Amino acid sequence: MEEGQVVTWHKQVGDVVAVDEPLVEIEAEKTTDDVLAPVAGTILEILVAEGETVPALTVLALIGEPGEAVASPAPPDRPSVQITPVARRTAKELGVDLASVTGTGPGGRITEYDVISHATDTPAETVGERAPSPTTTVPLTGMRRAIASRMHESLQSMAQLTLTRQIDTTELIAHQQALKAEGSGVSVTDLVLKAVAVALGRHPALNATLEDDVITQHSRIDVGVAVALDDGLIVPVVRDAGTKSLAELSAEVRDLAERVRTKSAKPDEVSGSTFTVTNLGAYGIDGFTPIINPPEVAILGVGRAAEVPIRDGDDVAWRQMITFSLTIDHRAVDGAPGAQFLQTLAEIIADPTALND
Repeated sequence: MEEGQVVTWHKQVGDVVAVDEPLVEIEAEKTTDDVLAPVAGTILEILVAEGETVPALTVLALIGEPGEAVASPAPPDRPSVQITPVARRTAKELGVDLASVTGTGPGGRITEYDVISHATDTPAETVGERAPSPTTTVPLTGMRRAIASRMHESLQSMAQLTLTRQIDTTELIAHQQALKAEGSGVSVTDLVLKAVAVALGRHPALNATLEDDVITQHSRIDVGVAVALDDGLIVPVVRDAGTKSLAELSAEVRDLAERVRTKSAKPDEVSGSTFTVTNLGAYGIDGFTPIINPPEVAILGVGRAAEVPIRDGDDVAWRQMITFSLTIDHRAVDGAPGAQFLQTLAEIIADPTALND
């Protein structure tokens, strides 16, 4: 965590607080959680307002005895002030030193207008009235910045190779429909996750991480399941998926997805996976090239189910096919083991009733 946004203050100046009583709700890159009072006392001063984003370890409030005289801590270093991408580009074009610019955006954020007004000695309000921008800029902060950083790091640091295979999922989908008719909440994705966990047990080279030139093949299969949110992508983790029954796995996936969407998931529930599955089938996507979630060495992309004509002797049969896209880090896994994993996955999916255990 490099920075966090103050969402809601549960207490105000003058309120009495007890040790470990919730003080303020903070939104980090992946989760939202409460900061608890480290001591008992009275809130003397709130230093960071709701909506402000500040670096990690910033002092948020002062707690002491009523009437106690305290000195406010020094403000964060100037480099910690947020600067919009457009403002950075404009400052470079105009030769403006951003350290000398006063931000007028939320939380003191430096905007394009701040840079222009500084360069022309014209108040930002006047510049805004004279030259309104027809575009909308969105700062690359919070979860979006975390995703950008990790994906860039992933592509820059790995030798990624994507293997694709169409797998006949007719029996899998029929089995899911049969379970649904019995009142089960198991989804096709749950069945795929169970199949993946079984396949990883047979191909431990893909259930691995690579850090500091050391490949670690994990005995426990912790599968990350990518969940799309309005402001980004987050990967809750099903721990020890290889030992869970289909019903247990399905219930845990639903619970994790719901808590991620309501921002109530804990940090350890959205980190530490050993393999990730991302499904874009609901959006009509056939195949794609998923980007590995470092330090993992592989990720599986799942596309939509599509009816495809398959030769059946002298006849043609329509089958439900899904394209699976496996991206591997070629530094740790070669193409052949990756292909063997997909082959095993296809064999497991062909007999879905075995996944009920």
